Amino acid sequence: MTAAARLLAWALIAIVSGHSNIVRAQTYPDRPVRIIVPFPAGGGTDALSRILAEALAQRLGQRFVVENISGAGGNLGAARVANSEADGYSLLIGSMGVLSVNPLIYRNTGTAVVDKLVPISLVFETGHLIVVNPRVEARSLTELAALAKSEGGKLTYASGGIGTSTHLYAELFNLLSGSSMTHVPYRGNGPALLDVIAGHAQIMFDQIGNSSEQVRAGKVRGLAVTTPSRLPIIPDVPTTAEIGMPQLSGTSWTMLMAPSGTSTAILGKLNAAIAAITADPVMRDKMESIGASARASSSAEAAALMRSELERWKPVVAAVGLQAN
Repeated sequence: MTAAARLLAWALIAIVSGHSNIVRAQTYPDRPVRIIVPFPAGGGTDALSRILAEALAQRLGQRFVVENISGAGGNLGAARVANSEADGYSLLIGSMGVLSVNPLIYRNTGTAVVDKLVPISLVFETGHLIVVNPRVEARSLTELAALAKSEGGKLTYASGGIGTSTHLYAELFNLLSGSSMTHVPYRGNGPALLDVIAGHAQIMFDQIGNSSEQVRAGKVRGLAVTTPSRLPIIPDVPTTAEIGMPQLSGTSWTMLMAPSGTSTAILGKLNAAIAAITADPVMRDKMESIGASARASSSAEAAALMRSELERWKPVVAAVGLQAN
């Protein structure tokens, strides 16, 4: 075969492959799609992911099935998607902790997993709600800082796992207050909060969607939120900035991810669906009712956020000396 013939053959293959990708995107999805949540059922991320799955099913005309695969700070579920076929039928709910903190803590596996994923779009973000068991004496964040400093490691805080946002925000509080509360990691925010309610752990820097209802029910006491302003669902809880800890202000975010190599046509179809879903007032109200804000983005914007958040948390991880492997 001459060089010209080989060039023509490769060009024809590229044209056929491109046409095939377009056809697949036009019919996608033609069977159920798995959405892996890398945390146990029952937490705020799980609840919001199920809202998203239902909305995607209504918009794209196929079932989107949530599957919970927890462990290793979310790495197990993320790895399941990263190693799946890049056909759009296995997707990941990627949290800040999994995507921008795990690569700092799980130096080998965390980076390897994230490198095999591609962002589709941001989906939602949520602030954090600092809660304590009602038997804890502190009734404000200032009082908690003083108590934690005086009690040393006797006070325990629960988190959804090493490297999750509920872990990092608590460690940031330790650094800011000069305290040394003891970390008790769980396999997700849901079981962690249950143990705070039961008194097995005393404190949690929880995601709002997971614990706001428990604050309203009096099962835990809310001390502060990390959002820029107070929340209508818990209006009596002040912001961290109001009470003199603006460094604790911030949100944790979640985006939908796919295995690297997924066709741009399928990624684009999913991105457009998320943009429409998050712009829907009914959907926005649903998310806001449990303390989250709908937020879509381009794939490039999502990737840039992952990088910037990795830089934000790098000094906290280094100061605490977090390393899992």
